[in-house]
Amino acid sequence: MAARLNVKAIVFDLYGTLVNISALNGRCGEVYANGEEFCALWRAKQIEYSFMSSLMGRYHNFLNLTERALDYTAERFGVKLDAQQRKRLLNGWVEPTAYPEVASVLPKLAEKYSLVVLSNGAPRMLETGLKATGIRTHFRWILSAQSAKIYKPSPRIYQLATQKTRLPKNRILFVSSNSFDVLGSKSFGFKVCWVNRGKAQLDPLGFNPDLTVTDLAEMARSLGVKSA
Repeated sequence: MAARLNVKAIVFDLYGTLVNISALNGRCGEVYANGEEFCALWRAKQIEYSFMSSLMGRYHNFLNLTERALDYTAERFGVKLDAQQRKRLLNGWVEPTAYPEVASVLPKLAEKYSLVVLSNGAPRMLETGLKATGIRTHFRWILSAQSAKIYKPSPRIYQLATQKTRLPKNRILFVSSNSFDVLGSKSFGFKVCWVNRGKAQLDPLGFNPDLTVTDLAEMARSLGVKSA
């Protein structure tokens, strides 16, 4: 597999790929009985608003979109948030929880590849979040959609990685857990790994990942990298 992919850099999505969005369920459960349902709608609206913002050509900072998605979700479920509750929920995006295998896998991958984060997240969200998880030092570059003023899956976002690494598309492995991101990055021309932790169904739009795994440890093994 490593020989077939023949890549020099690995570019990671952050939310849902390196950090666990479901870890927010607990905080959401503090304001609504079904924290999982609350978190799922909040995330869905966050992504929807990023798509709408891009299509309308009216960029909004990702943290701002996250706040607006929270407002919608709270109103939808009839929840009145006070300032402290609101702050605690939003801080969940800048104080994320990394998946269990991430801390041990990344340093091993960094010995062989240049590692990059490419995310819709705002720069402050990314830097603060990666430092909070203790994995910031493994990445050579942290790239935000804010630089292009548009969101994934726009080709302009993926182009940030080719510009920064100065590598051709086919020498980059893009890693994401999000179906729209897998499709967008493959359409752009990257080699793509889908981290399908929840056995989700891929949207049938004509693009398929080069590699599908259940977590980063499996991906590392597929690349011939021993992570433990």
